[in-house]
Amino acid sequence: MKKMMKWMAWILGLVLIVPASAVAIELTDYIDPDIYWQDAELSAMFTARDGNRDQTSYDAYGEVDWELEYSTLPMKWRAAAVGTMDFNRGGDDDDDTEENIAFDAWSDAKLYQTEAGNGLFYFGRAEYGYRDIEAQDLPENNRAEALVGAGYGRIITATPLMEAIRSVEDLQKYGIIQGAVSDATYLKLAAVIAREQEYQSRYSLREYEKFWYEAMEEVLRNEGVLAEETLGAMGVIRIQDILTVENVLERKHGWEARAGLGFQIVDYSGNEADPLFRAALEYAKPFGLQWQFMDTVTYATILEDWDFGDTDHNFTNIASLTYEINETIDWINLWQFDLIVPSDGDDDEIYINHLETGLEFYITNTVNLVTRLEFDHYDHDDNPDDEVETTFFVGVTYTIF
Repeated sequence: MKKMMKWMAWILGLVLIVPASAVAIELTDYIDPDIYWQDAELSAMFTARDGNRDQTSYDAYGEVDWELEYSTLPMKWRAAAVGTMDFNRGGDDDDDTEENIAFDAWSDAKLYQTEAGNGLFYFGRAEYGYRDIEAQDLPENNRAEALVGAGYGRIITATPLMEAIRSVEDLQKYGIIQGAVSDATYLKLAAVIAREQEYQSRYSLREYEKFWYEAMEEVLRNEGVLAEETLGAMGVIRIQDILTVENVLERKHGWEARAGLGFQIVDYSGNEADPLFRAALEYAKPFGLQWQFMDTVTYATILEDWDFGDTDHNFTNIASLTYEINETIDWINLWQFDLIVPSDGDDDEIYINHLETGLEFYITNTVNLVTRLEFDHYDHDDNPDDEVETTFFVGVTYTIF
């Protein structure tokens, strides 16, 4: 446990080390909520062992992740899904192949009630999960719940501004832009980059890019920083390389608090139609142009007969800290802490810690290499298996779109 706490303190302490930036504008200056993006990735890993065993043992793991965000001034819609498959067999004669499948998906929508689109909002959320795990005897394979509630605040995705900063730096490097670029121009350029979907809808997927780049060119021409009257072929290629080929780490800033009531339609234990209560506080902040910190604290409980406090209280904190080493390498860190407080005061609390740190290498615009070191610790009463479990992972991720 001490080893894990040292890793936590060391990694989270790095937030205080913020490199100086040559660009005056900050990512928190970006407040335009209009954005659309989606991402789908496929990850795979395979290991096989032979020799000194009755049979060849193996472990094959695959994962598919999908995320979507659509945001405008009055509303915000997010959705995500992840599916995993694991096939493994031991080295003894009587070991059969185990097949494990898991799938989780959720979607939520927020409707803002203020003209600025950053104050009070109402939301609805739905979640679904599926488990077919041979090592677990679950009464139900499905989990589903729905939730409605209210909240305050907004988290802004500022990735378009980071892409604008990266584009300007690259164009300055090749002499296509000369002189300083104002903060206002950075924001105008970021707004054009964020409207990619609008250009796709207006001009089609086949034709939109030339109109999109023309709009960026106009912003820079009006600023008077272009060495020539146009971006030219080199300028267009450099911007295209940054926006479609290179990886730009997602940037977010802001906070929001929310709470809601809903129904647990069914869970893996077979419980049905139980009312539930959930509350969450989410915070995001970039430090400089290379660090990104995000933290989400959630609380959940089941309301038996609409009474509060008769079931366990579940607290979860997920904190992530990412450092963009360069255009092709990200250093990713995550700490998840779960605390389960039983409704019966005589029972002991359950503490679960998960810490991971790793590097993601962007080999091409579609293929990434991921290395990750994970630490897990479970603490409940006199649990004999209370040592920190260490796992090292190497995998390949393919970006579908």
